[in-house]
Amino acid sequence: MSAVLFVSSESAAISGAKVGGVADVVAEVSKAIAEVNTGPSGNGVQVVLPEYACLALTERTLCGQYSVNFAGNQLTLNLYRVLVEQGVTHYVLSHPWLNSPEVYHNDTDNRPFAADASKFALFCLGVAEAIKQGAFGEELEVLHLHDWHSATLAVLRAFAPQYQCLQELRTVYTVHNLALQGTRPFSGDDSSLQAWFPWLGYDGQQICDPHYQHCYNPMRTAIALCDKVHLVSPTYVEEVLQPSDPERGFIGGEGLEGELQKAHQQGRLVGILNGCDYEQEAACYPHKALWPLTQQALFSAMAKQPQLSSGHYIAHVRMQQWQQLLIKPWLGSVGRVTSQKVALLAQHTATPSAGTLVIDAVLDELAKEQKHFIMLGSGDSYYEQLLTQAMARHDNFLFINGFSLALSDAIYELCELFFMPSSFEPCGISQMLALRSGTPCLVHGVGGLKDTVKEGDNGFVFNGDSPAQQSEQLLACLTRALDMHKDQPQRWQELCANARECRFSWHEAAKAYLSELYED
Repeated sequence: MSAVLFVSSESAAISGAKVGGVADVVAEVSKAIAEVNTGPSGNGVQVVLPEYACLALTERTLCGQYSVNFAGNQLTLNLYRVLVEQGVTHYVLSHPWLNSPEVYHNDTDNRPFAADASKFALFCLGVAEAIKQGAFGEELEVLHLHDWHSATLAVLRAFAPQYQCLQELRTVYTVHNLALQGTRPFSGDDSSLQAWFPWLGYDGQQICDPHYQHCYNPMRTAIALCDKVHLVSPTYVEEVLQPSDPERGFIGGEGLEGELQKAHQQGRLVGILNGCDYEQEAACYPHKALWPLTQQALFSAMAKQPQLSSGHYIAHVRMQQWQQLLIKPWLGSVGRVTSQKVALLAQHTATPSAGTLVIDAVLDELAKEQKHFIMLGSGDSYYEQLLTQAMARHDNFLFINGFSLALSDAIYELCELFFMPSSFEPCGISQMLALRSGTPCLVHGVGGLKDTVKEGDNGFVFNGDSPAQQSEQLLACLTRALDMHKDQPQRWQELCANARECRFSWHEAAKAYLSELYED
């Protein structure tokens, strides 16, 4: 097979270009494909992403300049090579309109995705022009798009006459998270398909949002137009073929189940489980290392705000209390504080008293055994505040509202049980990292969590046909874990050993990419 080009918004290979799991996938599977396909010294895999202001680039070599007609302006984009490592070449496309201070922008003016949609539309146009002019080599055969940020390339490939050459490339689309689809109006807005590409003719029926016919949906578009559609776990494929049903606590196709069913019927839909990096050994932190790492994470989060927040103040006081009492947290969690990850904790329980939240019930259950819970993450302000308020009510809970890679590694290593109560989970990286550290996991049996964590083998799994049932089973699951830890120490050690021995191989995933995605 000849060369493949990954088009992505993130890559963990470049400092500053990681926000979520997609960055780890792009960085790790590109290396694995290069090794499987061309050997360690090969150059068959290339990755391109925008040059954000937050990137920490140590070197950049100009490889080309490309002029494009975008939003009524003739713009010049520069392509820089910034990293060549283990058979993978990383590039960034540079222009002031791409040079955002962070990877993603949080729109606050009731125009979801507006700033990012314009940024990534320009990025896709620049990539199309660079491919057309041979920037990534004549041997390029596979174009691999990741999430909605690169999906507009599928529109240009299908409908722009000047980019018909892209139709010669086998084009693969990976869905990392259906909850974020990048939907924008077709017209009537500065951030719309017509505003970006007034010269483009297209079939609106193929690329419109299924619920909002006047809107362009990048994710629906790529699912409809690409040669193969890839989801990041086998169970997630099964789930997205069904419509979402919030009343029974089920998150499925999020409105795109019809397009995904069509892809499935056509043999274009493939589920391949993500892997984990086992070449990099799991961190081995002494317990005392937790506190300086926690303090560093807190100070870093504090420094990003002009005023001290109540959450950071409470967390700092709580951290000092735990440090003085030599407390070792028993339950740990790392992840984005979003509806996907923590909505279940915000549900009300029927017991022990009306109005109690699941997070309160979890902490009450832990308190019975004098156990403590540390959580690291940031995201939705509503859930951040809810967790901060829970921390104020319970002295066995420490919520660090921010992110630190070093602290997350310490939590995976030092906690006795890792907690992922996600409402849905396309694959999940955190549970794999916890298992790598020999830490059993307590998870909701959905998506990649179901594919990686097995009840009684390497962790504990809850289910339920409604949010109320899920909440009840979550608490029962936690009780089982606490009881086993207290009453069956040998059995618990077997769980830890099984967790440490789990292997989810990027090498095997790469072979599946080659055979199931890149070949007919």
